[in-house]
Amino acid sequence: MKPGERAELERQGAKAATRGDAAASNPMLLLQNMPAATGETMQEWAVRYDAWRAGYEHQALKPASGGWTTLFKR
Repeated sequence: MKPGERAELERQGAKAATRGDAAASNPMLLLQNMPAATGETMQEWAVRYDAWRAGYEHQALKPASGGWTTLFKR
């Protein structure tokens, strides 16, 4: 993986989660990004897939700002 590529994939995954996209929207699942099309190994592909997914999950699992207790403040 090129320098900075992991961070970029994580950023893209986080943006997808923020938009409300499904986890299945991972671009590494597109046919043109699969090892059969790119010529990369499954291990190389998996690193890219995992980087995007990590960014997605990190963003998707963030609690709402302020948390639920802010609902009860007046």
